[in-house]
Amino acid sequence: MKITKLAIFYLFIFILTLLLSLAGVRLFITIGIIALIAIAMIYRHIHILFRTNNMKMVDKLLKDRKKDPFFAYPYALAYGTREDQLHSLETAIVKYKQPAIKYNCKFLMAIMKENLEEAKDAADKINKEPLTSYAKCYIAALEGRTTDMRSNQLTKPWMQPAIEAVYAYKMKNETALHHHAQESIEMARGVQKYALIHAFEKMKTDL
Repeated sequence: MKITKLAIFYLFIFILTLLLSLAGVRLFITIGIIALIAIAMIYRHIHILFRTNNMKMVDKLLKDRKKDPFFAYPYALAYGTREDQLHSLETAIVKYKQPAIKYNCKFLMAIMKENLEEAKDAADKINKEPLTSYAKCYIAALEGRTTDMRSNQLTKPWMQPAIEAVYAYKMKNETALHHHAQESIEMARGVQKYALIHAFEKMKTDL
């Protein structure tokens, strides 16, 4: 699918270049037009990943790239089984060498397996804020340590409400879970928003 899209894109660029050349457009203008098209496409991709509130756009992107380890986990959250989610995280751990990604995936796996000792070990090794503090606050929420589940290091607006939602889930407080989950989702954007929506839906189902 990706190869087909690339082939279509390159064919489009070739035809556009040819048409502009036949129309007598100067080479530097042609290059500028092509550069603007490329920038627009890159911006659209970044917008979907990090900025959009349009979950249909995110869903389409994830479906198109579900075999990519970076996108496999949020896709599995929405459409897969628990085994699919674990497999997607295992694949990402093998592919990505950056500690922030590798140990964040290990943290998520440990949380899914309800192994808080492994989760704590992974959280200590993430070594990138605000992910490290988020992981540690997440564990504190699951353990009911209300003082430790709040931190000034949670600099993303969606993070603290998400932790409060995890604590509400632990306390089996459906009203609080719904309130904090909705607050967190409203603050998030792009793929993060998509992942939160489906993660909280699973929490509500399990409550």
